[in-house]
Amino acid sequence: MKNDTKINSYNFTKGRISRGISRIAIPSCLENVCWNLDALVEVYWIGRLGGAEYLAAVSLAFMIIFFLRAVGFGFRTAGSAIVAQKIGSGDALGAKFAAAQTILLAFIYYLCVSILGFIFSPFLMSLLTEDAKVLSLGISYLQTSFLFFAFVDGIFTIGHQFRASGEPRFSLYGQLCSPIISFFSVPFFIYGFSGFSGLGLCGGAIGVGTGRLIGVSLMFFIIFTGRSKISFGIKEICPNFQLICQIVKIGWPAATQNLLERGSSLILLKILSIFGPVYLAAWTVGNRVSLLARNPSFGIQAALRTMVGQNIGAKKFDRATDSVKFSLLALIILMGSIAFLLFIFAENLSKFFGLKDDLSIKVATLCLRILSVGLFFEAIFRMILGAFHGAANTKPPMVVEFFTKWFVQIPAAYIISIVLAFGGSGVWFAMSGGQILSCVFLLLWYYFWIKKKGIGSYSILKNKEL
Repeated sequence: MKNDTKINSYNFTKGRISRGISRIAIPSCLENVCWNLDALVEVYWIGRLGGAEYLAAVSLAFMIIFFLRAVGFGFRTAGSAIVAQKIGSGDALGAKFAAAQTILLAFIYYLCVSILGFIFSPFLMSLLTEDAKVLSLGISYLQTSFLFFAFVDGIFTIGHQFRASGEPRFSLYGQLCSPIISFFSVPFFIYGFSGFSGLGLCGGAIGVGTGRLIGVSLMFFIIFTGRSKISFGIKEICPNFQLICQIVKIGWPAATQNLLERGSSLILLKILSIFGPVYLAAWTVGNRVSLLARNPSFGIQAALRTMVGQNIGAKKFDRATDSVKFSLLALIILMGSIAFLLFIFAENLSKFFGLKDDLSIKVATLCLRILSVGLFFEAIFRMILGAFHGAANTKPPMVVEFFTKWFVQIPAAYIISIVLAFGGSGVWFAMSGGQILSCVFLLLWYYFWIKKKGIGSYSILKNKEL
């Protein structure tokens, strides 16, 4: 009990909202920087390994992995909503059970996907490209990535539960390990050192996976040694089917939303592959840079998910909605500045990641500048998404993503790039346009939802059995 007093020193249901947001957003933002740094380190070294075909292979394989991680996102989103609301209501034991069952459910899923993904990697890659060299490279890289799938995504599952409990520093500790290890392991496994000849492209996946493995191990050490509010043991990890059903009930719309979003990205990537490895390489650079640039929005999204969830649990609904207003204002200023800088320095970034010939640099620069426009609106969408998820209202984002991605973005990409002959740039225009629409629709949905029902209308605490 002495340890519990110490770790409960800060109460997110009291005090200044700005302080509560910053206490989670800053470490969460740093955490996302760490996650994207090892991905950028990988792209940096692979870009020097063999040119556009290598980056294209990584891009396609990454999107397959990214798509399959969507279900895990649904589990951890549901789990973090339950954990946050339990912590806010003072139910520490309930929070431990929720975290344990979420992690158990997610890792069972990761294990199944790892096995099936490794077996069907050739088939999955063949769906996205017909280029013989890109296909061969992509299969090897994808199969290697599946060996580390549980650790690459598992680090986020555990991190979500730490942030929901108001302890983002523990998640940050695990995430810090990843880029530190990857900074050395990625070039080592790709190029070799002192008698070790290196593994080429596959070494990149091994290097990143090694960093994530160590990060996950550190997180489990924190949990099993009782240092966290959500620390659990054998009793909590044993399957609780009632709680698992609740996690699935809340999580399936979030998982579906991500499947719709990432599934559309795969189709867009398939359209983009028609225009050759240069456009895929440009997308690889543009996508990784955009993910890094979005880090402040991910940090604020994580903070808002916790603030909304814990304050709903404490029945402080006005404080929950005020947290959304503060986050929106902060994000508009911050992401507006970042998007502007990304637009200005797009060419410099393209050169930094190993693109040397004039055509590749020109295409990558155009890609970055188009994506920078959508980046601003995507950041706001993610922030509002955090408010919905913290309130355990996961269906609206699913509906918005289904409409904008599948009825607007994909048809627009085909029409602009192929019918109107804009080429690969038409895909990027469609991406940014879809991000703008998603942002506008979800903002409107949030406004009318709050006005009509109130932010606490989907509280899981209404279920007395949980």
